[in-house]
Amino acid sequence: MAKAKVAKPRKKTLTPEERAKRNLQRRHRRDIREVFSAVGFQRVEGASDREFTYDGVTSDFDDVFIMENVVVFAEYTIASDISEHAKKKYLMYDRIRKDDAKFIGFARGAPLNITTILGSKFSDNQVRVVLLYCSLNNVQSALKSQIQHALFMDYAVVRYFKLLTKTVRKSAQHELLAFLGVEYKNFSDRALNANASAREHFNGSVLPENHSKFPKGYKVVSFYMQPSALLSRAYVLRRDGWRDRGGLYQRMILRTKLDSIRKYLVDQQRVFVNNIIVTLPSGTKIVDAKQNTIDTTSIHTTCPAVISIPNEFNSVGVIDGQHRIFSYYEGGANENVIGVLRSQQNLLVTGIIYPDHVDDAEKARFEAGLFLEINSTQSNAKSELKQAINQLIRPFLADSIARDVLDRLNDGQGALSGKFSQNFFDASGLRTTSVVSYGLRPLVRPSVPGPLFARWVDPDKDTFINSENDAARRRYIDYCASQIGLFFAAAKSRLPANRWTTSRTVQNRLLTPTVVNGLIGAMRQALDAGIQIQFDNLHNRFAKLDTFAFEKYRSSQYTKMSTELFHEFLV
Repeated sequence: MAKAKVAKPRKKTLTPEERAKRNLQRRHRRDIREVFSAVGFQRVEGASDREFTYDGVTSDFDDVFIMENVVVFAEYTIASDISEHAKKKYLMYDRIRKDDAKFIGFARGAPLNITTILGSKFSDNQVRVVLLYCSLNNVQSALKSQIQHALFMDYAVVRYFKLLTKTVRKSAQHELLAFLGVEYKNFSDRALNANASAREHFNGSVLPENHSKFPKGYKVVSFYMQPSALLSRAYVLRRDGWRDRGGLYQRMILRTKLDSIRKYLVDQQRVFVNNIIVTLPSGTKIVDAKQNTIDTTSIHTTCPAVISIPNEFNSVGVIDGQHRIFSYYEGGANENVIGVLRSQQNLLVTGIIYPDHVDDAEKARFEAGLFLEINSTQSNAKSELKQAINQLIRPFLADSIARDVLDRLNDGQGALSGKFSQNFFDASGLRTTSVVSYGLRPLVRPSVPGPLFARWVDPDKDTFINSENDAARRRYIDYCASQIGLFFAAAKSRLPANRWTTSRTVQNRLLTPTVVNGLIGAMRQALDAGIQIQFDNLHNRFAKLDTFAFEKYRSSQYTKMSTELFHEFLV
């Protein structure tokens, strides 16, 4: 008698929403895996999503990546509200951070089995553990501060490194390690050798301090340095990077420009003769041939010197010449030729060493000002670049205050939270330049005619600009952001939620520079008319705001829109 066939369980049919969610999860995970793979990390395939219990807590990791003695335990989420998910992970993070080496010993065995890649070269105490939390959606800074021990890799950072790895290939490794918090001295074989050299010496010359015309105590040196040595130390304050964007201004590195320089290197096999401009880390020493420190205040002519530079990731700040440096990147076409040139050739470097008393903010202002000087003779700098640099070097300008207000609105939790584009690859966000120049600047300008300034009550109101009182400047920015936030919250409360988006796929979306500037202009007129900026008052006035034909106004008609909004709803 034939056996009855056993029916196979039918696969669940996913709804379109479920399929879209699954595809989004896959893309998010794939992007992160590609970044780590590109710089040399290996993925422990059997460790992904493998549940384990450690120190009384049961959890898992979405991925484990290993390179040399660095082990990254990664968690991914695409959830909009991640607070509950992240706080659950905190329990495991807390257990791990009690003793990193003990957890590595545990992870070597089943079910994670990281020894298959980690091997036995490094002891458990020599392994650097990174607990990486990768969210597709922005994580509020308040939540980040609660989830101790984890490093947050926001999606903007993922996209930055993905682009960087496509551009400079494996040479993005040094910057990724710096982001992960891995120190040069603790990476790879250097973790095995406590006596490894902490610095490297380069022959050059030092300029007398009174010849540089820089502020007192600033030292200027010139020397030759191999591209490989620069690549391992260089950092660029790119606007689209992972550092605090308040100090970022340089453009993203361009693949086409790199390819052009790389072709020159392959064809000609000689370096460019113009110099690279950098800032050097505070541990840099200027010594003579006998390793005696040179007193730069006592010399009156340029003299030979040895520039002794610490071995540290992300320690040499590139002000001018990032493309010439990164054209020597590791990997890609013609690596057999470039690999030799990377260690063989020398680039002429002019380096600036700060006095010990200069803080990070002053350094950032100095570098931004120097960058602007160098690039001022080139094609006109974009408005966005000028605004970003002025935030650093001229923070009391109306433009700078307006941009700071915009950043505060974007980083807050109000109606404009996360709506502005902070990266050039973020095509969906609102562009900042026109909103700052045409919307916010007239509203927040710190002078008596300024609509918000006129209402601001502060003991330092009349003097903070001339005296450059930064504490008062921050108070004014907070005040402006709170008032604008109230106005937009009231407007949003009367408008369709599905249209309150920057997505270009939504017909007649409301978050465009035209609409935002129109609402800001209406607020300016309301302030001039003496209307109180209170939520209930504005909520009532905006009762029929959803009937207003925002879509009929073109990009240059925000002034007309603001006047009609004011007369229809706010008078």
